[in-house]
Amino acid sequence: MQRSFLIFENSIKSPETLKRYKYYVDIFIKFFHLKDYDIDKSLQFYKSFLGFKIVKKDSSSVFLSHDGNPPYLLALSETKTNPTNQKHTGLYHFAILLPHRKDLANFLSHLLQHKDEVKIDGFSDHLVSEAIYIRDPDNIGIEIYRDREKSQWEWTDDIVRMTLDPLDIEGLQKESTQSWNGFPVNTIIGHVHLHVSNLERAKKFYSEILGFKNTASMKGALFFAAGDYHHHIATNVWLGENILPVNSELPGLDYFTIKLSDNTNLDDLIHSLNDSKITFTKLENGSISIFDQDRISIQILND
Repeated sequence: MQRSFLIFENSIKSPETLKRYKYYVDIFIKFFHLKDYDIDKSLQFYKSFLGFKIVKKDSSSVFLSHDGNPPYLLALSETKTNPTNQKHTGLYHFAILLPHRKDLANFLSHLLQHKDEVKIDGFSDHLVSEAIYIRDPDNIGIEIYRDREKSQWEWTDDIVRMTLDPLDIEGLQKESTQSWNGFPVNTIIGHVHLHVSNLERAKKFYSEILGFKNTASMKGALFFAAGDYHHHIATNVWLGENILPVNSELPGLDYFTIKLSDNTNLDDLIHSLNDSKITFTKLENGSISIFDQDRISIQILND
């Protein structure tokens, strides 16, 4: 099932604002392509612990989905460069959205049974969602979360309230209904959270150029969305503003994809990129490849 967030027009009050936010997304992030230092070890983690299934393999990558059928959510490829402790812009975490609270409860029980085998970053209640944070064998951040009903989200004009409250682990555990057997049907990629070097530049790129609405902020972080979602993209400067640019040889994010809605003309977006002097590359499949202000790679799809 492809979840649609194409209801952005209803949340915008003025024609001037509507004109500014003229780009929309349908599925939003179609998939992530990650680079791993030890792909066999990583694949074991994503398959055996998380429960991803292989869709296909080619000479350089393995493509995964929740059930082994397209569309895939994740691709893994191998890099020969060792991880370092240097601070770079790039991926903070990618977020996998589960359809129901019971699914998150099932995953929580699974995680606690294997807590000595997996690096756990924490547990949070964000008011709009409940989230569990872990890391893969290459220290890549992963958020597993579920959304509360939209009727429970608190909006003031176009700003949504989000918190960093502790997760009710005991209460969540009580809702577990079965052993974890991998991701359920309707699991999607929910959002991406990025380390950047400057929030104002990030806001200009993701909001003014790509057209996402700035829906929330907290100390050192900005959140952006299309439609009436809480956020599809988050950016932070929690590593500092003097961090190194993306190193494409290191383990981490290779690129992520954004799928445009049927209402969006790719040519219009290209004009916006040209006006902003953003370099892009047209790919064979008709999509385009761009970099944000910190050299984070994005592919924009129009199919």
